[in-house]
Amino acid sequence: MIEITKQESEKIRNKYPEVTITRTMKAQSHRHRYYLEESDKYLELIQDTNNKAQEILTQRNKRNVRHY
Repeated sequence: MIEITKQESEKIRNKYPEVTITRTMKAQSHRHRYYLEESDKYLELIQDTNNKAQEILTQRNKRNVRHY
């Protein structure tokens, strides 16, 4: 799970309405955080604004490259 912003969560929900984004501290609205599962299709949408998402995708792409 990685932390995302409210704008990133709205961007993901527009494309994938069935996504599970967890929000903490529902009772006190000024202390909440948004968390997203680390699926490639979601991370690709926010990689331009979220550095952690970009790092995860880079690591996965390095592991998936095959040398012949």
